[in-house]
Amino acid sequence: MTTEKPRLASLTKYIPYPGIAHAGGQYLRAHYRALADRYAITALAPENAVNRAAAAASDLDDVRLLAGEGVFRRGRWKVLGDLEAAWAGSAINRHVRLAARRGDLEWDVLSSASVVEFQWSESFALAGAVKARLGATPLVGIAHDVITQRWERAADASAWPLRIAYAAAARRSRSREARDMSHLSTVIVFSEKDAEMVRRIAPGTRTDIVAPGLWDGDTKYRQERPADARTVLFTGALGRPDNESAVLWFLSEAWPSIRHRVPDAEFVVAGGGARPRLLRAIEKAPGARATGFVDSLDPYYDDAAVFVVPLFTGAGVKFKTIDALLRGVPIVSTPVGVEGIAAAEQYCRVEQEAAGFAAAVVAQLLSADTGLKVAERAAVWARSAYNVRTFADRLNEVYSDVDR
Repeated sequence: MTTEKPRLASLTKYIPYPGIAHAGGQYLRAHYRALADRYAITALAPENAVNRAAAAASDLDDVRLLAGEGVFRRGRWKVLGDLEAAWAGSAINRHVRLAARRGDLEWDVLSSASVVEFQWSESFALAGAVKARLGATPLVGIAHDVITQRWERAADASAWPLRIAYAAAARRSRSREARDMSHLSTVIVFSEKDAEMVRRIAPGTRTDIVAPGLWDGDTKYRQERPADARTVLFTGALGRPDNESAVLWFLSEAWPSIRHRVPDAEFVVAGGGARPRLLRAIEKAPGARATGFVDSLDPYYDDAAVFVVPLFTGAGVKFKTIDALLRGVPIVSTPVGVEGIAAAEQYCRVEQEAAGFAAAVVAQLLSADTGLKVAERAAVWARSAYNVRTFADRLNEVYSDVDR
């Protein structure tokens, strides 16, 4: 006799599928796998072109797309819908919020769930309506990042008038996140840094730190790199403003000095979604090239002498940094690129200023031994801290405690 598993209803921005390119989607697949023995999982996401394609490719047993209500129904008028969502405090799109308030949100699924979770802070905007309808059902929020911090950093990094607009977005986001987090049984974050941010925004809200599981214990990474390697690597979804501005800063502020001292150095920017402005900047820079979308980053990591994370904006834990740590690639980063992950001794250098950043990259290109030893020690640490078994055990511990 088999016992039917309790249901986990997961309200999410995106539907994950095998081969999904962005880090958040990869985390979500690992999250569902970690909980699959405990729950029958139903994923519910806004209906739009991206999620329709993802649902068709998904290997999940139960996927529901939320058509929503109003003029933005089914993801129509996307640009306007995204602007409205930002004005609403970086909330999930209005057509889904309207459906929640008016009672058309797959309530049969939600009411049958043992736990309802909300993936990404934007989805927390549904927590109030769900709590009002379901009462005592545990509600869990997974904060891939804290959006208020993203806007605050964008304001700090921008000049007028963008600074004013970003500061206003940060205020609206803080108010929205504080309200929505107060409805949740717990907020899961990936680092102590984000836990502290949640505590400041929503005092009294429970937080649980669950480091993401990014290493399965079986993956074999290349251990040795060519002695004459001269490749500097950056990876990421290049359509994201944080990644675009990072690459532009590196090209203008650090790369000329690096090429002057190491004329055969190559800068490889691996990832899809680059806008014309960024592509033009890469094409103009000597020794730089963009790969576009690639099926696997393995060959690029294998050839890299140093991995750079020149981020100044954004929030949350940077999965690209963890990935490079796991692979034993020496890393030079800004403080934003490594926050919430590991202490400074796990990196070749953590540097805010362009001159120091460039000097650290040059040092690694010209004398790799020290950096490789640091990277080897860091890989051992990262494979313990971010392995999937530890992640699954910790995640199930949190859900077991919430779902009593």
